[in-house]
Amino acid sequence: MMLDKNGVEIRTGCIVEITGAYFKNDNGLYFVQRSPGDPSWSGSDYCLKKIGKTGKISKAKYSLCFWPIMVFTTDRFKAAEAHEWNAAHAQIEVKKIKNMGEVSAYFQSKADGLNDNIRWTVYNFGEDHPEVAQLKALQAHYEAVAKSAIA
Repeated sequence: MMLDKNGVEIRTGCIVEITGAYFKNDNGLYFVQRSPGDPSWSGSDYCLKKIGKTGKISKAKYSLCFWPIMVFTTDRFKAAEAHEWNAAHAQIEVKKIKNMGEVSAYFQSKADGLNDNIRWTVYNFGEDHPEVAQLKALQAHYEAVAKSAIA
């Protein structure tokens, strides 16, 4: 569990704003796609996707970010400088936006996309197989996030 600069817990589906990052492109509004503890996410960081103030999810090529901010550059000295800067100056804050419909629809589509995979796995391995339980838990997680986004 990680808290933002105001002590609010960062969870999957939250809208967050990053400020003070070394690279200008890393600053902005994001929604949390995955966070530690989510089913099928073994990372210890948060996967973020850019979103506009109106709630529209970005389709830009470089719209992903991770928190803590990861630096991807071939210049070792610039990478070291960016890591140091981000550790000292970058901040994350949970925000509220009016239109969460697209974020909710994103997670609902992820849940709906698992239906065929669950049916196939049940057909081939049976209802009691651990993979079926894992897929159903992931689907329930996505549905819960979709509902909490619009609540």
